[in-house]
Amino acid sequence: MAALMTAVVTYGWSAASKLRGGSAYRAFRDGLAATKLVSAQRTGTVAATLAAAETAVASLCAAALIMSLLTRPGAPATFALRCTALACAAALTAVLTAGVATVVRRGVTAPCACFGSRGASPLSAVHVTRNACLLAVLIAGVTGLAAAGPDGWRPGAAAAILAVAIGGVAALLLTRLDDLTALFGTGTAAR
Repeated sequence: MAALMTAVVTYGWSAASKLRGGSAYRAFRDGLAATKLVSAQRTGTVAATLAAAETAVASLCAAALIMSLLTRPGAPATFALRCTALACAAALTAVLTAGVATVVRRGVTAPCACFGSRGASPLSAVHVTRNACLLAVLIAGVTGLAAAGPDGWRPGAAAAILAVAIGGVAALLLTRLDDLTALFGTGTAAR
């Protein structure tokens, strides 16, 4: 549940920050173009695809989280939905992590417009680490779920609330990383 909540908030926030208006979407698209990961002709298509994928992953994970809270233990559809949601979130995170790592490795100075920061800080090793941490959380969620199986542990109300709260806090830290590094003076420009 914590992994699902982390994905819901992280990808929901990311998609919302890109889709909240024309200027926000253009800033995201321009940031993507600056990475030089795709040709200028494909930037618009890739930007739309990424925003749609983030929206879909956030929605899928939200549905899985809600179903986990509302259905009886061992419901096969809920188990399949949770597995699918976490696997899709992990796959998207792996793609995004690889993209950021490629930009950093190439030494391209491109803004991080991941969560609506409007490119305040360039992509760096800090962003690769952030994405890798998210990927680790999602993989832990998938593996934990697979190990427990469809009849696995179902938390009581207090444990479910705690797991959702932990996931929310983790997502808040991930999505506001640039603000935190600026606040504590670590800077994200260091490679």
